[in-house]
Amino acid sequence: MDNLSIINPHKIHTNYGFTAPKRQQKLTPTQTIATLKKLQTSLDVDSLLSNFAAIAAQHVRFSGLSFTDATNNIQLKTDCTAVFQQNYHLTAMGKDLGSLLYSSVKPLKINELSLLKELHQLLETNLMHALMLQEMQIRIMKDHLTGLDNRASFDENILRSYSLCQRHKSNMALLVTDLDNFKRVNDTYGHQFGDRILKHYAYVLQRSIRNSDMAFRLGGDEFAIILQPASSQSTNLVIERIYSEIKSDSLLSEFHITSAIGSAMWRAGETIESLFKLADEDLYNSKVNIK
Repeated sequence: MDNLSIINPHKIHTNYGFTAPKRQQKLTPTQTIATLKKLQTSLDVDSLLSNFAAIAAQHVRFSGLSFTDATNNIQLKTDCTAVFQQNYHLTAMGKDLGSLLYSSVKPLKINELSLLKELHQLLETNLMHALMLQEMQIRIMKDHLTGLDNRASFDENILRSYSLCQRHKSNMALLVTDLDNFKRVNDTYGHQFGDRILKHYAYVLQRSIRNSDMAFRLGGDEFAIILQPASSQSTNLVIERIYSEIKSDSLLSEFHITSAIGSAMWRAGETIESLFKLADEDLYNSKVNIK
């Protein structure tokens, strides 16, 4: 899950207000059933871990909790600045799930460690399913060739950006771009080389944009970039940087591969369809000007 970049670190509870837990060594049957019910309310990883943290806080005195999915390099963190730390590795059905790290002001007591072991056993299967679902969702939204987000992800993100513009009076810009004479590349050097060029071009786009921007492969040699926040000045700077990177790139230059870029700035009253149409028209004009 990744790039889940994907993608950015998410936070679950940072500080926990505790009542002193009873010195019980094991969960009661009622507590076990209640815990399972709570953990099974969501297959979203963030929600599941938040629910688990709230449950664990009823039994164990910790001040911070973090989860690291080692397989996918995903981290869900809280403030873990306390002196004492206790780390637990989680597995389910032989599958490596990651690690939970507890931070506390005082060392955890034997009864608390015993309760955590039980709680982890209740968590592990649910966490495995949540991580598997998350991984599948990420794969659905990724272009298998370039590693960029795909058309489905673009549709979802452009709608989200559009909603942000409407609600918060913020701004965004849409860039659309494709490779000039890409058919010639495929016909001359073969589809395998064409795939190599597409992957490399995606890499050039990715390294040219800001961390807040998102690049997508729409299909074939067509790509789109959502810039948010955006202004006319920042949009032009990104476009200039992309052109500069393409021109200076050794692989693209060697095979005389160029690109055109169209852009459109969102304005109040603009729809997603009209925004894309404006960017597409600007792309066409850019191609005409290049020729």
